[in-house]
Amino acid sequence: MSKKYKNSVVIDGDSVVKKRNDEVLELYDYLLLSGFDNFPSVIEVLDDSVRSKYIKSEKYREVSSGTSIIETMAKLHSKTVFYKDISSNKHKEVKEKIEGNILYLKDYYENLMDSIEGEVYMSPSHYLLARNYSTILGSLKYAEENIKKWMNIVKDKTTERVCIVHNNIKKEHFIRGDKNYLISWEKHLVDTPVLDLYKYYKSDGYKLNFDILFKTYKNNFELLKEEELLFKILISIPPKMVLSGSEVEKTIYVKDSLKYIYESYKIVKERNN
Repeated sequence: MSKKYKNSVVIDGDSVVKKRNDEVLELYDYLLLSGFDNFPSVIEVLDDSVRSKYIKSEKYREVSSGTSIIETMAKLHSKTVFYKDISSNKHKEVKEKIEGNILYLKDYYENLMDSIEGEVYMSPSHYLLARNYSTILGSLKYAEENIKKWMNIVKDKTTERVCIVHNNIKKEHFIRGDKNYLISWEKHLVDTPVLDLYKYYKSDGYKLNFDILFKTYKNNFELLKEEELLFKILISIPPKMVLSGSEVEKTIYVKDSLKYIYESYKIVKERNN
């Protein structure tokens, strides 16, 4: 009996049927030629659908999953990496976008703290945020100072190292069966490897001792100095905490956001290798 899931995905016995996506099919061909086969093999291509092998997931601990994901990510990047020419304004645009985000968050948290400090009795979530305000400012200061250092490294470069990036790596899109598999490739891009690292860190990685996972990644695919610095800058920028819901929900949310910030600090404080 077949089972239908969201996005018109149908699991039918030992296969999965999805809507045909020619870009993904072309990607699979390219990945195979590049020596990367960590995706479900295609069984049949029809006019409007594609039938692929169904991968039964093995049970594993989440930390173990993080290591497998990061190793598979590094393999994808190492197998598909190349250099491409870039416009003279590319790095300036990246710098200005990051600086704009930093300035916005500095103003946002300053206004939020002004409001919190005006309270006679702080709620638990506000007290937790106020206790850690200096850490938030320190994270923003790190990003502000190091984006200038990053720009000094890349300002005269006319090429950029890029690769195939999955662009949506998270535990829901990873299966460990007879080998490691990445699924849901619809958002793939040709871009800097930093993009996959950063997005995975934001979704799941910061919960999994990412300082260790980051070393594992670099052991499998060595980052350039500017790539590692850009990654550290991006993760050092704290999330915008928008508090809503019950006080219990808000307190849990602030604690999770602070975990992200402190885990980022553990990584950025390490010297670039």
